[in-house]
Amino acid sequence: MDNEATAANDAPNAEVGLRASFQSSYLRRYMILAAVCLGMSAWFAYDGFIGYPAKLERSEAFAQLGDLPGRQLEDRWTEIAEENGWSKRRPEKSPEEIEGDIREQYFWSALTLLLGIPALYFLVRSRGSWVERTGDGIATSWGQAFKFADVTNLNKRRWERKGIAVAAYTDAGEGKTFTFDDFKFEREPLGKMLRDLESHLADEQITGGLSEVAADARRAEEKAVEEEAAQESKED
Repeated sequence: MDNEATAANDAPNAEVGLRASFQSSYLRRYMILAAVCLGMSAWFAYDGFIGYPAKLERSEAFAQLGDLPGRQLEDRWTEIAEENGWSKRRPEKSPEEIEGDIREQYFWSALTLLLGIPALYFLVRSRGSWVERTGDGIATSWGQAFKFADVTNLNKRRWERKGIAVAAYTDAGEGKTFTFDDFKFEREPLGKMLRDLESHLADEQITGGLSEVAADARRAEEKAVEEEAAQESKED
């Protein structure tokens, strides 16, 4: 039997080829964030480069009329408005106010663009991504791979609350990490891969939390205590 098959048999319940795909719910978050932010960026950009500049031209034309007497001002403004196809109503804002609005549109367009581009990038990058159990470790769609035998530590500090565990391993003498994230990737297959990894580790290599086997035992013990207490309560 070759080494790869032997490594797979070393882990109880190991499933070579088991795959955890990227969660569709998380892809939808990226999609919505990208669509909203990029859409708003385009809207602000339109107002900043087209909408408000048109208002600025109209406001500047009205401001140039200066201190003309009331009736003369109205007549002259009506002529200018008709010549340019503008509304005959007086501009609501001064040129200075509109220039401030234009700067605001530039700012908000840039800000929403800075949020939308990363969301779009992660959407494209994450679609079709996966984590897979190999004969002796884990491989991913983005090219990262490692053997369980090369893992030196598994930090589970955030596993119970957030479903995140970080495996530290060595690759050609270089220290690297891999993150188990069951919020982004399918929870059940990823959890099985985590258990497979833990079966290759000593207790002291699992830090920040219990191993899944120990956690199962603790939950079973707590359940037994609860059932015993409930039974005693009934008897009373």
